[in-house]
Order: sequence, then structure tokens, then C-alpha cells
Amino acid sequence: MASTSLSKTYLAFFFLALAITTLVIYQQGINGPFVFDDHGNIQDNLQLRITELNRTTLFNAAMSGRAGPLQRPVAMLSFALNYYFAGGYQYFAFKITNVLIQVACTWLLFIFSLQLLRMPTVQQTSKLSNKAIAFIAFSIAMLWASHPINLTSVLYIVQRMTSLSTLFTLTTLALYINARQNLFHQKKLRRFSTYLASFICFLLAIFSKENALLIPVYLLLIEWVFFADKKPWACFSSLKKQTKSFIYVILAASIIVIITLALDYASNGYSSRTFSLAERVLTETRVVTFYISLIFLPRLNAFGLFHDDIPLSTSLTDPWTTLLSILFIISLIALAVRWRSSKPLVSFGILFFFTAHLLESTIFGLEIAHEHRNHLASTGAIIALVGLFIHRPSFNKRLFLIGSCITFAVLSASTMFRAYQWQNDYTLAKYEASHHPKSPATLALLSNTAYKYKEYEEAESAINSAREIQPFETSYAINSVVIAVLLNKPVSNKLADEVKTKIDTNPFSASTQIAFAHISKHLNNKAFKPLQPYYVEWLEILLKKLSDTRQASIYHYFLAKAYLATGNTLGAINSHQQAFNLDKKFINPLFEMGNIFLALKQPDNARIVLAQIEKANVNPELDRHYDIHIQELNDAINKIDNPKTSRPS
Repeated sequence: MASTSLSKTYLAFFFLALAITTLVIYQQGINGPFVFDDHGNIQDNLQLRITELNRTTLFNAAMSGRAGPLQRPVAMLSFALNYYFAGGYQYFAFKITNVLIQVACTWLLFIFSLQLLRMPTVQQTSKLSNKAIAFIAFSIAMLWASHPINLTSVLYIVQRMTSLSTLFTLTTLALYINARQNLFHQKKLRRFSTYLASFICFLLAIFSKENALLIPVYLLLIEWVFFADKKPWACFSSLKKQTKSFIYVILAASIIVIITLALDYASNGYSSRTFSLAERVLTETRVVTFYISLIFLPRLNAFGLFHDDIPLSTSLTDPWTTLLSILFIISLIALAVRWRSSKPLVSFGILFFFTAHLLESTIFGLEIAHEHRNHLASTGAIIALVGLFIHRPSFNKRLFLIGSCITFAVLSASTMFRAYQWQNDYTLAKYEASHHPKSPATLALLSNTAYKYKEYEEAESAINSAREIQPFETSYAINSVVIAVLLNKPVSNKLADEVKTKIDTNPFSASTQIAFAHISKHLNNKAFKPLQPYYVEWLEILLKKLSDTRQASIYHYFLAKAYLATGNTLGAINSHQQAFNLDKKFINPLFEMGNIFLALKQPDNARIVLAQIEKANVNPELDRHYDIHIQELNDAINKIDNPKTSRPS
């Protein structure tokens, strides 16, 4: 690609410098544990726990994602391979993989920046030497690699989805530019193979995370800024038929998928949200402005894992910063359009930043703000900033170098300090809560983490604070009851009624299911015994309102375990059977039923259940761990039938 004009010595130096810098910056947080969504998406995903590499296990792992409509198979497969080669959920293995992906992203940004800086339109206004171009591209990559806004995309393991998408997006763009620049020089076969490689990387990007569907828009932006004449609609006039076809195919496919997703999210994505479509769109103008402030004026107390403490915009003037943010964004876009010819690098960087936010920061019913949404977008912001310097007639290379070094030192120190907090989940939670005391998600994280370390008083204080800030969240009220029970405090009728009302009336989130699952795991613990009657009542209320059969299946499974804990054996059997009937792929309830019948010394009923399991487990190769349990259940039945002849365990 564009790097071929640099000597191997220079290339080796740049690569080693970028790699070592990235590793040093993040090394403090590499041994940190899983946090928050890491548990549900990775640690609790049984399909990722592969013990052998074959087509079935790899496919099953790849398609086990729940985070996006396309299931993000590339990212999920990488998690499964991490598990396999590390021999389990080793924090270091997962995080060092993320860091290495960040190294690769940084290198691709260096290559991409080289290509942009060598564009004839950029050269006409900057007139830089080849050596200067290389060091400016290196500066862009180093500033991006060291920026603290990218930390959650690296140390928050599940956000590998984001970093992989960035990696393949940058690769797609770099390959496309290479083919585009050599349109009249390369042989057709080589040019076609480059376009094909670019398209494959495009597919890898969208199957890492769906925001890569914006790649066709990035390609059009590249064409408009760097390859077209002054008329924006003329950007295709100079292209060969082959190039046009390539763009049209990608564009058409992306438009179809984007429209489909947009319609779905626009109609259904807000069902579990506390904000409307209009409120989100208005709020996102302030959020995007906030992102820009974090990039250009990074403050440690402003960064965070969650930003649900940002108040909603209910109108153009409530708060007044909404209108100001809209005017600010419009002004930046207008400047970008105006500077297309005179400052093409600035124009591209600004428009690239806003384009990268078109999916996650507009109409879709996602959470309001997350820093990882800037992983790719921030490259545009940094390119624009550098462009402001190099497009000046009085550009001073020495001052630029000094300024870059100072900025790099400040950014690196900030990121290293943040990485240090990620060594321990309790330290991280307390640090986050100290900077975001009005963030209910952060307070809930602190409560859960303090609970894990048996700091029940702190856990209670944090969850009660979260409940006050966000009174409609069901899981917070549930966790308040759990912690009160663990502290041997009486559960007030007011709190008990509050939970029942919320379960009955509020849309419940994934956090609610996690709360129920947590109780289910510990239900037989002595400390949880006072919670059992509440738990049964909550589940019975919840199941009356559920229409989704898969969700209902899970909650029937929880209810069965609750019934068993309270001595209602018949209720437990019936609920386990109901759980399986609602989702025939969910075999766990049948194993639980079999164990109940074994405990009751009813081998005939256990054998009936075993027949159901064997019939349901139609693909034993896919679920090998079930085979072991089936054999164990069969041996236990035979032991009851033939106690004298059964082999000792």
C-alpha cells in the first residue's frame, strides 16, 4: 500500500514505536478482570467454551452473540479462540488480544494517514516532503494510540467488537485508496484483487460490529474530498466502470441493511427506554459535542464507563446547550464543506468524525452515550486537528513536533492512569463512582462489586442511591431487597410492594434478568433463605405478563428452583417441564427434573425425562457437555434400579 515508498528501516522503526507505546500505555490494566457486560456476553456464554476446534463448535460459538442484529460472529469467534488457546477465561489472554488489536489498528491508521497526506489535493496546499509526511502520519497514529477516549475499547473486553470493526474498516479504506490511486497503473487482475480484498474486509468489519455499514459512506467521502472536482455530484465522473460497480454493490447492500435496521429500531428500539426518539436525537447533539470536548480537552474526571448521568434534552432550549450544540455542529459541517478545496485534510477529518456517529448517535434506540463509539470517529478528529496545522502557509515543522510530543506525553499519562484503575474491579468501580456520583449504572456497578467483596454496607448505600436517581429500574429495587436480607435487616413492606409494582408495570431490562439469575444461583444459601418467599412471589407476578416464550422459559426455570428451595417439589417439576416446553432447545430444566426424580427414588419418571433429553439433544456434537450429564443421569438411574450390581463411584 502507501507505505512501500518508505524504507524497511523506517517502517520497522514506526511499527516498533507504535507497538511498544501501545503495550506500555495499557500494560497496567492487562491483568484486570471481566467487568459488567463482559460477564453476560463472554463469561456466561457456554457456546464460547470450546475444547476442540471443528466446524461445528466454531460455527456455534460465532453465532452465539446477542449484542447486535447480525450477531457479530467475527468478534464472538475471537472470544471462543481466546478461551480455547488460553485454556479457559484467563483475563490476561483476552486483554492482551485486545491490546494487540489496538496495535494493529494504530498501524493501519498510520498507513491510512500516509495515504491521505500524499493525496495530490493535500500536497497542493501543504507541499510536504516525503520524510515530513511520514513523521506527521506517525504523529497522528501516536496521538490516537495514546488517547484516553479509546481505553474502554481496549480494556473493556467485550468492546473488542468495536476495535475489530475499526481494524477492518481502516483496512477496507486503505485497500480501496490503494486501488483507486493505481487505477491507471496497475494491471486489471491486481486491481480487482485489491478491490476484492477490500470487500472481504468490509464483510469482516460489519460482522464484527454493525456500525461498519457506514463504510460505503466513507468511500463516497474519500471520493468527494480527494478525487472529485469542485462539484460534489461529479465525484463519479472520472471513475472506470469497474470502480463504479464496486461502489454501487457495496452501497446498495448497505442501504438495504441500514434501512431494515433503521425501521426495526425506530419502531421497537425504544420499548425499554426511558426516552423518546425526539429526546434522543436532541440529546445526541450535546453528547457528540461532549465527545469532541473529551477528544480535544481530555479531563480524567469526565471520562467514565457509563455516561447515563447526562440529562435528556426535552426541547431545543431545555437545556439551552441543546440549541448551542446544534449550531456548533452545523457550523463545523459548513466549515468542512467550505474547506474541501483549501483544507482537504481538515474537511475530511470533520466529516469523517460525524459520519462515524451516524448510526450510534442518531435515531437508534441505544443508550445515550458511550466512549467506545469514538474509537473510529476520533481518528477523524485527530486528522482534522493535524490538518489545521499543515495547511497553514506558516507551518513550522519543529513547533509541530514539539507540540505533538507534549500532547502525546499528556495523553499517555492520562491513559496510563486510567489503565491503572482497571487492575481491580472494586478499585475501578469506586473510582468511577467518585467521578460519576449521579450515574445510576455506575452506582449499580459499585454496589454489585462491593457485594462481591462482601462490603454489604457500601453495596446497600450505592444501590439505594441508584434507586433514588432512577426509581423506575426494577433491578435496583430487587438488589436493595437482596442486600437488606444479607445484612439481616427487615425488608419493609414499602420496599417489597415497590418491587412487585415495578415487576408488574415496568418494562424490564437485561439487568432485571441478571438480578433474578443471581438470586437463583444462591437461593439455597442459608443467608438467602429469608429471600425465598419474595423471590417466588416476584416470579409468579412476572410470568403473568410475559409474552416472549424464550424469556418465559428462563423465568419458569428460575421459579422451579425457587419452588424446590421452598419445599414445593411438585411445583418445581411442573415449572421445569413448562420451561422446556416453551423452549425445546433449553435442556437444563430436564436435567434438573431428572435429579428431582432421582432424589424422590422414582427411576421410572427419571427414565421418561432422560428420553426427553436424548430426543431434544439432536446434535450431540454441538453440545458435547450434555453427553456427560446424560451418562451421569443414566448411571444414577441404573444405580437405583440395581443398587447391588452398580459400580462404586
